[in-house]
Amino acid sequence: MITPIDNKITSQAQKKSALDLLSSLLSSFKANASTLSDDTLYQKRSVSGNTDAVSVTALSGSDIQSFSISNTVLAKKSILESGSFLSETATVSSGSGTMSVSVDGSSYDINYTSTTSLLDLKESINTVAGTKVTASILQTGANEYHLVLTSKETGASQNISISDSVGGTLNNELKTYDVSTNPTGTQSIQTASDASFKYNGITITRASNSVDDLIVGVTINLLQDGGSTNIGIAQNTTAISDEIKNLATSYNTLIKQLDDMTLTDLANGKVGIFNGDNTIKAIKREVTKMMTSVDSNGQSLAQYGIGLTEAGVMTFTQSEFDAKMSADPTGLEAFFSGSTNASGEYTEGVFGNLDALLNSYTDSTGLMSTLIDASKKETKSLNTERERSTALLTARYDTMTARFAMYDSIISKLNNQFSSLQQQISAMINADG
Repeated sequence: MITPIDNKITSQAQKKSALDLLSSLLSSFKANASTLSDDTLYQKRSVSGNTDAVSVTALSGSDIQSFSISNTVLAKKSILESGSFLSETATVSSGSGTMSVSVDGSSYDINYTSTTSLLDLKESINTVAGTKVTASILQTGANEYHLVLTSKETGASQNISISDSVGGTLNNELKTYDVSTNPTGTQSIQTASDASFKYNGITITRASNSVDDLIVGVTINLLQDGGSTNIGIAQNTTAISDEIKNLATSYNTLIKQLDDMTLTDLANGKVGIFNGDNTIKAIKREVTKMMTSVDSNGQSLAQYGIGLTEAGVMTFTQSEFDAKMSADPTGLEAFFSGSTNASGEYTEGVFGNLDALLNSYTDSTGLMSTLIDASKKETKSLNTERERSTALLTARYDTMTARFAMYDSIISKLNNQFSSLQQQISAMINADG
């Protein structure tokens, strides 16, 4: 009575697991189809011609083009180095005053006293002028410490200059170097300068080595002086073909599971968990129909290197895809992801249609959700039936146990009566003898 129900519960659990797996595989396949139906995939760009001296990046949707970059000269930061101090705790002045640091049209005042050390001055500069200048201390040798000021940005406007207030008492090491009057003063180690290069033969200058305002969506990064290269920006066909390969993998995994789940091989005694289930069989039929369909223009995926073998395995022929992409990239995009004609009418692409079909399976109110909910309800019903049957069996067992106990008591009494009767008969026989 219980075993048949247990078998049904086990079978339903197996079906639920199979449905969960099928739902997951359909979702993965849908994700691939959705990516291929999204026009942003076809807007991705690849860049050729990058070198150690010049590197170019292109955003999705930027114009397909080619250009030359030559005669690169890197933009530089301003670097000042003070004269030498005996230690980083050495004082920078014999009195009080204000040191001004000027850069990019702004001036920053740093107050000092007779107790201000080189280390104190460095920290004050970073606090007051830290958005434009970085101050550090460089030890070049024994008892040789230098204050180094470096501009945060590159470009000719970033040159740093320092000055002392009127009547200030900064040490000569922090005053501007002069070969005659202050040979131990602060010197410019590197002058800030703009970057320059030739774009298609036209000289371009910028304050930064990263140029993103010359071509819309394109950034040119200058990495070395004297660089020269020819840059090509093209549609990223690798991204598209990689997604097709992912789609083929997902499709083949899905179809293999559907075949196994609906298998009917009576000769070898093999049947799938959904053997004879036309609803599950219809999934494969509809998906395969979509993959082999021909649109109103006579186009099919097979023309783009995406086909099915006689065994139903999806294959991707890169050379056929590349040929189609090279001959008509716009047509390929229209067939794959859809297009709008001159009248404003939109025609969905093959992968958009596939995405819609798969959505009808994987949506929260779709087929798979319905089947999984039905399986859960069936399992719940079977468990309820099992509990009811178990309770009935228990009640019957209790009744039979009580009856057996009663019968056992009656038999025991009869045995006792029989034993007593035997004793009486034996006594009578002995008395007559």
